[in-house]
Parts: sequence; structure tokens; C-alpha cells
Amino acid sequence: MENSLSVSNMQDPSSSPSEKQLDSANGNGDLDSEDGSSLEEIGFNWGDYLEETGMRAAPHTSFKHVEISIQSNFQPGMKLEVANKNNPDTYWVATIITTCGQLLLLRYCGYGEDRRADFWCDVVIADLHPVGWCTQNNKVLMPPDAIKEKYTDWTEFLIRDLTGSRTAPANLLEGVCIAILHLLYL
Repeated sequence: MENSLSVSNMQDPSSSPSEKQLDSANGNGDLDSEDGSSLEEIGFNWGDYLEETGMRAAPHTSFKHVEISIQSNFQPGMKLEVANKNNPDTYWVATIITTCGQLLLLRYCGYGEDRRADFWCDVVIADLHPVGWCTQNNKVLMPPDAIKEKYTDWTEFLIRDLTGSRTAPANLLEGVCIAILHLLYL
């Protein structure tokens, strides 16, 4: 796999530090060059480097966090049930706003477009479940305190909010649990 590496003012190693400094900057913090930049691009090849140095590449198993993030398949807009931050014995429906590897930016349903209460959670350690999990497991589904008074009938609100929405499939969440167990027992 080839990678580009930028190197500034490759100079004779025998030049003094003051000569290098004078050659690389014109006193205004700008690099001297006819083109406005003294950066040169040179090719870098990891395969060649490893061969020349006699080193070995780190195995893919060293990067388990990357495997989990690549395989997560969570998508913005998906709904799931998550523990309330201020009352962890209760749960509420949240929407995935964005993903960043194994991190999800979530917004509790009922906040509309208000981003002030958005929060990040790690799919590996967060208490996340597919929509319907609370009902199946006799857990309390309750809106966060900050929006409790916003609607009089939360059941009706959820029916409207969830109708036509995509829920995070149970197999995604089960896959995360399996990956966690796999990591723990390696």
C-alpha cells in the first residue's frame, strides 16, 4: 500500500542548524520557494520499508477497535432504546445522529432539532437495545426529565415518531456483544 509523505527542505545533513533555518524560512514564517512552498512529495511504500528494515507488519488482530467500528453498520436515523443518562433504571428511544467508528452521537426522541442534549456513547460499553426491547424485558420506557412535560401522551408521540422509521436491528447490537465477548476471551 503506497502512502505519500511530505518532507520539508531535504538538505545536506552536514549543514549547520542555523543554515537549515535560514534556508527553510524567510524570516516571516513563510517557506522560501518560487512556488510558495518548499515541500517535496516523495513516495513511501510500507512493503519496501518492512523488507529493508527486516521488520514485520503488526497483525490485524492488534486493531480490534477498527474491526468493530467497520463492522458496526449503524446508520444515522436509526432508532434504538438506550438507558436514560440521569435515571439509568429507565430507558428511552434515541435517534442516531452520526457515527464515528464505534461511537454514536444520539439524541433522545422528543428533543426535535434541539442539539443541546445530544450525547456520545460507545457501542461496546453502552446499554443499547433495539426498539421493543423494553417491552419484551419489562423495563420502564420513560422520557428524560428535561422533556417530560413537553407532551401529554408519550405513547401517542412514540407511535408517530417510530412509524416509518428505521430501528437498529437486533443483530447489530448482538454482533457488538459477540465482538465484546470475543475480545474478552482472546
